[in-house]
Amino acid sequence: MTKRETAARADKEGREALVWIGHRRAVIVGREADGRETVDVLQREPYESEELFDERMVDQVVDEERVVVSGPAFARTDFERAYTAKTHRPDRLVDVEPKTRTRSIRQIV
Repeated sequence: MTKRETAARADKEGREALVWIGHRRAVIVGREADGRETVDVLQREPYESEELFDERMVDQVVDEERVVVSGPAFARTDFERAYTAKTHRPDRLVDVEPKTRTRSIRQIV
């Protein structure tokens, strides 16, 4: 598949991001316009409130057509509320109850 075909396919399918969020760390998996996968790990700063951290996370995915959210229930809920307050688009959120333990993900990042 050529670069042009990959970009056209991505545009046709819509942009999406996968977000794993906790109260101190978040992992965002997305795609560049050329189809390359990106992974960003964000840490909550020591001075940063949970609300500001959630807002920073929302800013990272605000332009995505679909946002798949995973992580502990309390962190997902806070993020989803912040996302909806900013975008007024709760229809773009897909909430996923994780089947793996949070500890396993923390070991990766």
